[in-house]
Amino acid sequence: MLVATALTATSIAISVQVLTELGKMQTKEARLILGAAIVDDILAIAILSVVTTMVQTGDTTPEIMEIVILILQILGLFAALLIGSILLIPKLLHVQRIWKSRGSIEGIVTASFFGAAGIAAFVGLSPIVGAFAVGMAVASTRLINQVDEYAKKLLIIFGPLFFAIIGAQVDLRGVNFNVLYLSGIVVAIAVTTKVVGCGLPSIIFLRDKTKAFRVGIGMISRVEVGLIVAGVGVSTGVLSSDTYTTVIFMVALTTIITPIWLKKSYMKDKNLTPQPGSSSL
Repeated sequence: MLVATALTATSIAISVQVLTELGKMQTKEARLILGAAIVDDILAIAILSVVTTMVQTGDTTPEIMEIVILILQILGLFAALLIGSILLIPKLLHVQRIWKSRGSIEGIVTASFFGAAGIAAFVGLSPIVGAFAVGMAVASTRLINQVDEYAKKLLIIFGPLFFAIIGAQVDLRGVNFNVLYLSGIVVAIAVTTKVVGCGLPSIIFLRDKTKAFRVGIGMISRVEVGLIVAGVGVSTGVLSSDTYTTVIFMVALTTIITPIWLKKSYMKDKNLTPQPGSSSL
């Protein structure tokens, strides 16, 4: 269940970067990738909360109705957090006297993220549910660029820490044939499910096999939720060292595969016009 959960959520940050560099962010397939990723994240958060609850309670064989009720509760709580954030956060950030003081916006946003994460954890959801809801609320404000720059600075500190903690729990000395064999299977599933699962339905909307195929490629990468699930699994003792290492390999390989494959797909387009000053992969 944990490995399957790690395979659900898509991290499209890399895909967006590639599409931006190639000047393709305004294409239909790029907009479809972004829209699908939002729904994908919400569903993945719901699944993550269900599986986390199962791990914490030790109930590995719940009834189907229990799972349905739990998912509805999670989506309901998420909707409440989202609506509350959308109603309150923009009003709070748009108070003129607050953002005259240097750093006040950043402080309010930080408090909002951590506060919402705490509320989500208190009601039994994954903390990232609350943070995600506030993030969507902030995205609707005119201060999004300022907050985005602030978040990038925070990422310089917390990004390496996050990956260092995850990496420190991977013992490469324990890599053996079984780990490599299982990793190959999981990576194959990770790639196939996104290319086929997202690519085929996209043909209905795009009416173009090449563009639909690019949607599938753009949805392959897994990073944040995959690593979070791996961390939950190893910290609770549910995932063995071999399985944990397999999930980390899957995250790393899908992150490498996505930009290379997506760029090659666009390189076949004769009308490709990269943005001036864009970096090469």
